[in-house]
Amino acid sequence: MKKLVPAAVLAVAALTLVPASPAAAAPWDGNDIDFGLGNWEFSSSNFYVDDVYLVFPDTSSEYTDIWDGAAQTSITSAALSLSDEGVGCESDASIDQSIDGATGDLVLTCTVTNPTFVDAGLSIVAEIRVYAGSDLVRASLVITNTSDAPIDIDSVDYYTDFGSRGELFDYENQDDLVLPVPAAESSDFAPILNDADARWIVHWEEDDAPGGIVIGAGASEAPTSWIETSGDTYEYRIGAFTIPAGESRTTATFVNWHPQSLIDGDYANDGTDPDLLDASAAATVASMSEFASLSGRLATGLTAAEVVNWGPADVVVVPEPEPEPELAATGASDTAVLALAALVLLGAGSLVVARRRVRA
Repeated sequence: MKKLVPAAVLAVAALTLVPASPAAAAPWDGNDIDFGLGNWEFSSSNFYVDDVYLVFPDTSSEYTDIWDGAAQTSITSAALSLSDEGVGCESDASIDQSIDGATGDLVLTCTVTNPTFVDAGLSIVAEIRVYAGSDLVRASLVITNTSDAPIDIDSVDYYTDFGSRGELFDYENQDDLVLPVPAAESSDFAPILNDADARWIVHWEEDDAPGGIVIGAGASEAPTSWIETSGDTYEYRIGAFTIPAGESRTTATFVNWHPQSLIDGDYANDGTDPDLLDASAAATVASMSEFASLSGRLATGLTAAEVVNWGPADVVVVPEPEPEPELAATGASDTAVLALAALVLLGAGSLVVARRRVRA
């Protein structure tokens, strides 16, 4: 059912689509966030995107049930006695909410204070970025080894639960001889997708908004594979990697959809024409060409630290400005200063004379 959004709120949301000057981060209040083409729901205790309402030009909105939790994350390290330890924020207020001044993206960030991680020598910064176009969400972790010895991470798992059991609409390197689609979702798909080297999938359901998951690409340091595809639940695992002492490694995943096609087709969660859902799913598939490498907007906000399930991010490094030349340590002599002052006064006097001559 559509819900009305105040016009003032929609106006503010529209402004977020335009890159703005840098804005100071503010604590998140735990409420849904109106941004771009959606009304976004988040969770802090296990940091993830919960769901999104589609926002129409008339300020009404429609429940999409696209997710029951996107990009939930956990870490396992036998060496650190971590077993599928969930990554969450201390509280809603511990999450910083801001708009990226260069891109207009909505960014939620927290430093994970879980004592289990801290005691193990890990400093973790978790981020959820909703891109300005509203079509894409990136969840990432920057994991820093604060100890004086290398740390072995066995796995980082990303778990996304779509709103309802449906169909696998398409996948990377799709082949009818391997797995014809659409196909009713099954736990049997994980090994098939891995054999096909499918780094993305698109999910379809008869009422919910269709959406995709992208798990990586390129020459990644850590092996990445699907481990669960049961019904509407998709989980993948980033395999073992090592973080040297004092260094950081990053993991990143994306979930995407095509909100504009749903708006154009007047999407309704309880009775949309299947052709509209097919068209929106197909548009999501077409957008997957962007994920051939971690570059362009995909790399926005990432540091040069290696993204272990993608390979190095194609990050634009802005050079530091050249320092201004400084006076010698002994300083300028009094004579030099007086000479400079005399030259300035002489120039000023010449300019006055010249002006008088012109006026004459």
